[in-house]
Amino acid sequence: MKALTVTSWGATPSIHEVDEPRRQPGFSVLRMLAAGVNPVDLAIGSGRFYGDMPDPPFIVGAEVVGEVVESDTVPLGTRAWGIVTTGGFAEYCSVPDGHLIPVPDDVDDTTAAAYGIAGLAGWMSVRTRGEVREGETVLVLGASGVVGQVAIQTARQSGAGRIVAVSRTKEGVERALGLGADWFVAIGDGDVATELRDSCAPGADLIIDMLWGPPFQMALGAAAPRARFIQVGNAAATTATVPGGSLRGGRFDVRGFSVFTEAHADVARSYHDLLAMVHAGAIRLAVEPLPLVEAPVAWMRQAAGTAGRKLVLVNP
Repeated sequence: MKALTVTSWGATPSIHEVDEPRRQPGFSVLRMLAAGVNPVDLAIGSGRFYGDMPDPPFIVGAEVVGEVVESDTVPLGTRAWGIVTTGGFAEYCSVPDGHLIPVPDDVDDTTAAAYGIAGLAGWMSVRTRGEVREGETVLVLGASGVVGQVAIQTARQSGAGRIVAVSRTKEGVERALGLGADWFVAIGDGDVATELRDSCAPGADLIIDMLWGPPFQMALGAAAPRARFIQVGNAAATTATVPGGSLRGGRFDVRGFSVFTEAHADVARSYHDLLAMVHAGAIRLAVEPLPLVEAPVAWMRQAAGTAGRKLVLVNP
């Protein structure tokens, strides 16, 4: 079968012919129909992922939507989405039975993949991990990316009173405002820390952070007492210098989020809730499908930045 394979850390993976996976106890084999391309795939392919990883060569792809073709527990022909960490960007993939979530009949393959890892990061960071409340002020750091776009729309659908979006680009700002943000702060323009404080006054109750580093540090000054920070990604920096007094004085609550470590029941419920909102037209993304054979191109585009578009590999 064809598969996107990492042969050395950090190198762009390439399409190789490899053996199809053999089913093992507790696993199902899926024929891949669609698979979302995510920043976490690049982290895994470069050896920077926080979890366990195999040594090269290995097949990349952290999620897959597919048709079950072999299983002891799942009916054959079932369309399901699952997290696999590696192995998803291939014509066939082996997925733990406990990681599979059936895809609703009214959702197509590409959409089911587009709102997987990235969609859930935006949805769950606001709804379940962030516990957004009606009328609250929500600050989204990294609002122009796919996760940020979903977070903005989720906050708006959940009754947030004010949503402030932070982006590096004019296009990202315009996109965030079009999706429901009330105000924006452009990184790199003027006194960002002061703009954050003014735009969130009297303070942000919930901060969704895809950036980390200096943007997170500046957001501390814009936070309301007892604000909840949900740390989702580190696109700006891998570390942040945070004065302990700021956390203590504000009684801030900093919570990490990763769909890889959330309870399966919570992920399944959130996935279906999110897809219902997508099907109703309440949440949307610009989704671009590409054939599996163009996976190296999709990989390079993801590394360079997709300008807010969600790339999905498809296997006709």
